[in-house]
Amino acid sequence: MAMVLMVMIVTALSGYQRVLMHSFALRHQYLQIWRQAWQQTALYPFSPAEGWKANRMQTTQSGCVSISVTMVSPSGRQGQMTRLHCPNR
Repeated sequence: MAMVLMVMIVTALSGYQRVLMHSFALRHQYLQIWRQAWQQTALYPFSPAEGWKANRMQTTQSGCVSISVTMVSPSGRQGQMTRLHCPNR
């Protein structure tokens, strides 16, 4: 009886650990996409990291520069970001 209970607990804990690892991996990917997009929406962008693709669009209106970027990670995840840069007045 004790052995069956121990096996059930170990099985449940290993499943919980798998779920945690998956959620940490997803969070890490989200942070990577956010970081890459933030760098690409700067006025003078960095080169994307190896394997990343960036589609950048820049428009100017009323003295402000709007920069939109779509990032695609090496694993195929996508993210979009837009930043507005206005001169200090």
